[in-house]
Amino acid sequence: MRKIVVLGLIGFFVIAVLLRIQIIESLSGKEAVGIEQYYKTNGIPVEADIVKRGPFRVSCRVNAMVLGHTQVEISTPVAAKILRVHHKVGDMVKANEVIISLDKEDPKSSAQYRQLSAVFETTLKNYTRMMELRDSGAVSQSQLDEIKMKLDVDRANLESVIEAVSLSSSIDGIILDLNAREGEFITPMRPVAVVARVDRVRLVAEVSESDIRRIEPGQRVFANGNHGEGMSMGTVTKISLNANPKTGLFRVEMETDNRSNILKIGTYTAAQIEIINDSMALYADLRAIQQDADGSFYVYRIVDDQVSRKTIKITGMNDEYARILSGLEENDMVVVSGFTRLSDMTKVAY
Repeated sequence: MRKIVVLGLIGFFVIAVLLRIQIIESLSGKEAVGIEQYYKTNGIPVEADIVKRGPFRVSCRVNAMVLGHTQVEISTPVAAKILRVHHKVGDMVKANEVIISLDKEDPKSSAQYRQLSAVFETTLKNYTRMMELRDSGAVSQSQLDEIKMKLDVDRANLESVIEAVSLSSSIDGIILDLNAREGEFITPMRPVAVVARVDRVRLVAEVSESDIRRIEPGQRVFANGNHGEGMSMGTVTKISLNANPKTGLFRVEMETDNRSNILKIGTYTAAQIEIINDSMALYADLRAIQQDADGSFYVYRIVDDQVSRKTIKITGMNDEYARILSGLEENDMVVVSGFTRLSDMTKVAY
């Protein structure tokens, strides 16, 4: 008896489940037909936008290092003690303004000074002796001219060593580096200061292969000042055709105006290289642009509440829009969202 009851309950539940499944399938089928009918009657809901004409810009954003437009290294040919340091890093200096003074006595103790001094003294004695013999005709004019030229050269060599005690820059600029302390000795020919011109600066950046294809010398550059202080304008001056083997990136050099001193030497700044600047471009919302498997581009254009697929050609894209070369006209309406159910001649609502 108990088995009959259990079997009866199981059969009841199975029949109930089957009936429920049949009802759900029936309702879902009716609902699906209802949705399709609704879209057919009222149109598939989409978002649309019009094709516009006007200013269109495309820029390549880079992170660039700021370098001096022109810079010089200051050194001395002799070993000498530093007597006084007149400036510090960051100071603006004029051309020929003394930056470091050396002890005048130290060059005289150097081997180079002693050698040049001895050569000059010997030449001076020979010149004086020939001058005394000139009136007697013992020496010719050509011999006098030769010894006079040698005396001038030896004097200039000696003076160059003595005058090296006042170290200065050959250009106006800012002191970028200064490796000098009063009382220390300078190593010959080793730079003790670096001065750079800052009214115009160089920017150096590295970009990808896809970006280097779009960049050309002469394109405009807009560089942000440090800490957001203004903007400087310049141009691309040089691009590298060979990638850095370590990074796979290409070097781009730019020059910008810096008379307001908003770009600081040795820092990094954000810059934009202007790739396209079209004042009367035809452009569409970037969301409207679809792409086929073969790489061609198309959009869905809306005419009389129906869409038609239009193949287009584009040339240049920024963060929001694509510039249209062919396939669309100004004020055309295109779909920008809701592509799932779209096909030619589909009715839409927007």
